[in-house]
Amino acid sequence: MNNSFVRIMIEEENEVEIKCPKCSPADETWHEILKPGQSPVAKCMDCGHVHSYRVPRIKMKTVKVIVSHMGDSIVMQALLPEDERFLIDDEFIVEDVHSGDVVPVMVTVLECGDKRKPSAAVKDIDTIWGRAIDEMTVKVAIQQKEVTEAAEVKVPGDFKFVVGQNVKVDGKDYPIISIKIRGGSFKSREGDYVLAKKVKRVYAKKPMHGRRGKY
Repeated sequence: MNNSFVRIMIEEENEVEIKCPKCSPADETWHEILKPGQSPVAKCMDCGHVHSYRVPRIKMKTVKVIVSHMGDSIVMQALLPEDERFLIDDEFIVEDVHSGDVVPVMVTVLECGDKRKPSAAVKDIDTIWGRAIDEMTVKVAIQQKEVTEAAEVKVPGDFKFVVGQNVKVDGKDYPIISIKIRGGSFKSREGDYVLAKKVKRVYAKKPMHGRRGKY
C-alpha cells in the first residue's frame, strides 16, 4: 500500500510557516495570517513584514520510527514531509499517527532499503532508528505591541509550561499568555499547563517597564 499522499501546507489556527522576503528568504519562519483564502496575506513574526504568499502542496510519507527507551524498543509511525532531510544525531519530535503519543528523539540510524546512510530525505527513508532524549527545544514567541520576537528554550520533555507563570529566555523572564498544543488547540486560562513534549509554541509578552510577571 502506498502510504504517502499530498496535503496542503498546514495553516495552524492563525499561523503559517513560510519564507519571509525581507528577513528570511531562504528558510521558513512563522507568520501570523492576516488574510486567508485564495490570495492570502501574512505578517512575519520575526520582523513584522507584511506580504502575500502562495500555499504550496506538500507530499507526505508515513515512516516507521523505532525508538529506544530504557532498554525497550517502541515502534511508532510518523507523518513527515517527503522533502525533509535527516542527519544522524538530528533531534526531532515523533508524533505517532495512531496513538498521538509524542516522544523527543535523537536519530541514530537511517535505513534506506538495505543500506544505512548518514543523511537522507524522507522520501528515501524506510525506517528511522533513534533514542528517546530527556530534553527538547520549544519555540517561544515573545510579543511586544506589534512586534513578535522568536526564541527557543531547551527543557525536559515533562517540563510544565503554565499560563500566567514565566518562561525564562536568555536569562530574562516573560509571562506566558497562551500555549499552542500540537494539533492546533490553545490553552489560555491562567493556571492551564501543557507538558513541553506536547507544546507546539509558547506565547509570552514583554512585561511593562518596571513591572514583573508572575513566578
